[in-house]
Amino acid sequence: MAVWRGVPLRLTGAEFNILEVLAAQSARPVSRADLSLHGLGRPLAPFDRAIDVHVSTIRQKLGTHDDGRSPIQNLRGIGYQFIEE
Repeated sequence: MAVWRGVPLRLTGAEFNILEVLAAQSARPVSRADLSLHGLGRPLAPFDRAIDVHVSTIRQKLGTHDDGRSPIQNLRGIGYQFIEE
């Protein structure tokens, strides 16, 4: 179970796995390929948008930091990064 700011999150298995990979690498970028491999258990396919869809849903469930930023940042051409407050 994932808890964010003291509130349990209702995540799918894939969402939980992706968030777990991002949180384990907190403050370091994680490529979409690594998220697919370690979060979904499969290599990233060409034109595969599953990671982006899952990350979008996770962002909605996490909400924003006090300054309005999402805890998951997109680093164009690199991947995603989990930013704690």
